[in-house]
Formats: sequence, C-alpha cells, structure tokens
Amino acid sequence: MSQDAVARSSSLRDGTARRKTFRRETGKYVPKKFTPARQYRFLLDRRRSYLARISGPPSDDQIAMAQSLSMLEWAALQAERENTLQSLREAREHRRLLLKVIVDFERSLVQPGAKAADSALSNIHARFGAPRR
Repeated sequence: MSQDAVARSSSLRDGTARRKTFRRETGKYVPKKFTPARQYRFLLDRRRSYLARISGPPSDDQIAMAQSLSMLEWAALQAERENTLQSLREAREHRRLLLKVIVDFERSLVQPGAKAADSALSNIHARFGAPRR
C-alpha cells in the first residue's frame, strides 16, 4: 500500500478528509449540490433555526416569515451557484427580498412587554413629573 493510500485511509477514519457542508464563519448548513433531498434538509434546518429564535409559541405570521426566509435563501444560493449574469441578478433580487423579510421578522421578535413598560413609564412621568437630578 502506498503512503498516499495509507494517509487517505487514516484521514477517512478520523474524519479530517470529509467534505464540509457548513460555512466556517456562520456554522450554517450550505448545500454544495441542489437536489430535492438537500432542499428539504436545507429548508427544514433554516426554518428550525428561525423559529428557535422566537420566545414562546410562534404566530402564524412568524411561521410564514420563517418559511419565506428559508425559501428565499435557497433560491438565492441556487441562483448564485449557476453563476450567469441573469442568475446573479435573480440572486441579488432574492437577497434584497430576504433582507426585507428579515427586517419584518426581527421586528416581530420584539417583546410587546417592553413597549408597554415604556408607555407605563411615560404615563408616570406625565402624571408625577420627571425625576429630579
């Protein structure tokens, strides 16, 4: 057996030669090929990660936004993989829409109790005056 074959077999055993499908900087699953099985895995992973950020049970709007976010990200990655001028324009459009939905999703994560506390505090200040310094 050659030294290359020995090195390859030992690296397969300890897992160093495996292909990575995770981005090193984010740790999120990113497919290298775009098959229906990988699409299912990707959409499931992304949907779960978005829904995990919600404290409490998600609303119907939040579920729909998580679904849209994952679908837009899949479409953008798939278009970027084609690497033609038209597909890159489509990817840019998907990313633009993705950012808009992310803003709405982040806005939906704000705790309603925080707004109520601010309004209660302003009511107290209006009633009794601001504290002296």
